[in-house]
Amino acid sequence: MASRPNILFVLVDQLGARWLPTYGHKIVSTPQLESFAAKSTVFERAITTAPLCTPYRSCLLSGTYPAQTGVLHNGQAYPADVPSLADYLNAGGYATHYVGKWHLSGAPQENRWVPPEKRAGFQHFIGWESHHVDHHAGLIWRDDPNESIKMPGHETDALTDIALHQLTQAASGSEPFFMLLSYQAPHPPCSPPRDFLDIYSEQDLLSEANADVSAWFDMPHWDADYDAATFRQLYFGEISHLDAGFGRLLSGLDELDLHENTLVVFTSDHGEMAGAHGLFGKGLMYEESLRVPLIVRAPGQTRGRRTTQLAATVDLMPTLLNYAGLEAKDAEGISLKAQIESGAADDDRIVISECQNFCAATRSWKLVTDGRTLRPAALYNISADPYELDNRLDSPPAAEIQGALQAELSNWHKRVVALPQQNRLH
Repeated sequence: MASRPNILFVLVDQLGARWLPTYGHKIVSTPQLESFAAKSTVFERAITTAPLCTPYRSCLLSGTYPAQTGVLHNGQAYPADVPSLADYLNAGGYATHYVGKWHLSGAPQENRWVPPEKRAGFQHFIGWESHHVDHHAGLIWRDDPNESIKMPGHETDALTDIALHQLTQAASGSEPFFMLLSYQAPHPPCSPPRDFLDIYSEQDLLSEANADVSAWFDMPHWDADYDAATFRQLYFGEISHLDAGFGRLLSGLDELDLHENTLVVFTSDHGEMAGAHGLFGKGLMYEESLRVPLIVRAPGQTRGRRTTQLAATVDLMPTLLNYAGLEAKDAEGISLKAQIESGAADDDRIVISECQNFCAATRSWKLVTDGRTLRPAALYNISADPYELDNRLDSPPAAEIQGALQAELSNWHKRVVALPQQNRLH
C-alpha cells in the first residue's frame, strides 16, 4: 500500500445500522453492501456523535463535538474559523472533492447553491444545500449560482453518475484525492423506483419487539401521510435502491484500478426510528437513531473482519488523517486505523453523543439524560435488551455501570459544554 492512499468517503443520510442485513436485519435486501462488508472491516457498534444532519456534518469535518463548534441545530453554517478535514487534507497535498447534499452553509435550508466561502475548504464542489423533498426533482450546482443542473431520474442514480465522473477526473490527477459523496437517500420522504419498492410488498415489516404497528407518519409539508408499514416499505425500498448505486460506485473504482490504493468508508450521519417506539425521525438516543453503519475497506483489503471496537463520529477525522499521514490539532476522537487493519478492540471505551439530550455509551450499556442536563433519564443494557424495553435506571445490579457512565458524562460536560465560550474552538 502506498503511504498516501486515495480516500472515498460515502455518507448516506438517515440510515440506521438496525435496518441493514450486515447488522442482522432479516428482510432488507442490500447484496452490494453485504459483498463490500465481506471484504471490509465492520464496526459492530458505531455511535453517531450527533444524531442530527447539520451537527453531524460539522462534527465530521471538525473532529469535535457540536458544543465546541456551536453547531447544535439544523440550518447552521460551518464556522469559518474552525479548520476542517478538507483544510488539513488540502495542506497535506490532497485534491479534495465534495459531491451531494451539504447542509452546512446556513439559512435558508432549501435546494439551493452553496457559495465557495461556505464549502469548508473543499477544492472541487458539486452539490446543494439541503431538502430535496422530491427525489425525482433534485437540482445540483457547480460554481454558477444561476446555473442549476436538473438531476435526471432518481437523484441516487444521478449522484452516482456524477460521482463516477468526478472519480475518473480525480484518478487522472498527480496527487491523491479525497472524495466525500453525500447521498440524501434514504432520508424520508422516500420515493424509490417501483422495482425496489415491490421487494417489500408482501412482507411483515413490523416484526421487531419495539415496533408500533399503529404508528403514523404525518408530514403535511412533505405530502406524506401513511402508516408505519407503508413508511417501512418506502424506506426499505430506498435503502435497496441506494445499495444498487453503491454497487455501481464500487464497480467504477475497480474499473479505474483504484482498489489497491483507495480507502473506502461507508457510513451514515444518524439513523431513523421508522416506527420503533411509535416514533419517526432522528435526534433521539434510541438505537434506531443513534447507531449507524461503519464499514471500512482498507487499501488492498480483500478479507473481511468484524471488530467490537466502539466507534464514534469524532473518530473519523483522526482516522482519515492518519491514513493520509496527517494529524489534526484539536480532534476529540481516536484513530481507528489499527482496528480497521487488525480487528483489535478496546472493549472498555465510553463514547458521548449529544443532541436534544446527552448519552454516554459503552459496547453494552447506554445512559441517556433528561434533555441537555446531567439528570439521568434512562439506562439500557443493549446486549440483553437490544430494543430498549427495560429501563434499568437506579436498578441496584446496574449501579456500578450507571455510576461509571454518569462520571464519564460529567467529566465530558465540564470540559466540553460548561467550558466558557471564549476558551472553546472559536
